[in-house]
Amino acid sequence: MSVATLPSLILSVEPPPAVTPAAATPDFHTRPWVHARAIGGVAALGLAAGLAGQTEALARAPAGLAVGAGVVLLATPALIVGHQFLGMKAAPASLVSAVADAFARAGIVALGGAPAVLWLAATSEMGPTLGVLGLLGIGAFALCRVIANLYDVERAAGGAIEGATGFALVWTGLAALIGLRLLYTFAF
Repeated sequence: MSVATLPSLILSVEPPPAVTPAAATPDFHTRPWVHARAIGGVAALGLAAGLAGQTEALARAPAGLAVGAGVVLLATPALIVGHQFLGMKAAPASLVSAVADAFARAGIVALGGAPAVLWLAATSEMGPTLGVLGLLGIGAFALCRVIANLYDVERAAGGAIEGATGFALVWTGLAALIGLRLLYTFAF
């Protein structure tokens, strides 16, 4: 083999494409005590509405926990299946994390509102009414937070934002209907 034929034997190899870091998922609450505080907040809001000698309202105090658990258990599987059916890119674990974060934040807000409901329950007859309105407000806050979280998760995964927003709105409507039905069942 001569030196003149050596360059023709060398293969040209292109460098590999630049490695890009994986899309960072939004930073959701992952500590267990945050979820315990959130559950305690929803329970405290229901108990605060039921105090001040109103035994009927006290019997309905766990309604907030039942509604939150029902929405998560009944609507989240539909979220995951619909998300995969539409070919969106976010991982199912990210979707569940987004929903859990929204309900954890709503529970923390409920914990902050429980003293005001307790004060009104002790000083007036508005406790149960304000408790139900508080649960509705907390539910609306949670559903708005879910929309924002799902949007962030899909954007971080590189998916279509328009599809994610529309799907999040449809899923939120389903979750709201389930929550309202459960609230009606447990509170009235």
